Amino acid sequence: MTEASFEALRKVQLQEKHESQLAELEEDFFEKYRSLIELQRERLRKDFSLEAATSFENLRRLLAEVTRKREQKLFLKALRDFHAGEVSGEGLAREERELYNSLVRLLSEYEARAMQQSSASAAKEVDKRVRFSSDVPAFVGASGAKIGPFAAGQVAPLPATDAKLLLEQGVVSEA
Repeated sequence: MTEASFEALRKVQLQEKHESQLAELEEDFFEKYRSLIELQRERLRKDFSLEAATSFENLRRLLAEVTRKREQKLFLKALRDFHAGEVSGEGLAREERELYNSLVRLLSEYEARAMQQSSASAAKEVDKRVRFSSDVPAFVGASGAKIGPFAAGQVAPLPATDAKLLLEQGVVSEA
C-alpha cells in the first residue's frame, strides 16, 4: 500500500504524462489524497505559514492535473474497451471505476438505441429491458447483430430472443 505524498503523486503525474495507458492505482487512491489535502488544510488553519500554504496549493493543483489527465484517458479506455468487447475496470480507483462503468453503460445504451432505430423496420421483435448481474462482453445476438458489452448493474433493452436466453442462463434479470 502506497502512502499518499506529494512525491508519490508527482510520480503518478509523470506516468500519466509520458505513457499512453492509465497507470494502475489503488482502489482508495483519491480517498487517500482527499484525506492528505484535508490534513494539510487543518494544519494551515492552526498554524499558517507561507511554506505550508504553498505546499498545500501545489498538492491540490497536482491532484487536479492528475485527475484531468486520467479523465481523458478513462473516456478513451471506455470507448476502446466497449468496441473491443473487453470491459475491465482493473487498476482504477473506486471513483474511476464508477465513471468507467457509467461510460460503458451509456455507450451501450446509445448504440442499442441507434441500432434499434435503424433496424426497427427490419426486425419486428419486441425488446425486453433486462438488468445485467455481471459484466458481459460483446456477443452476436440471434439476429446476427453485435450486442454489448454490458457492465454489471446495467439496464438495457435486448431483443426478446436474446433476453430469454440470458435469463435462462442467469446472466440477467427482468428490469
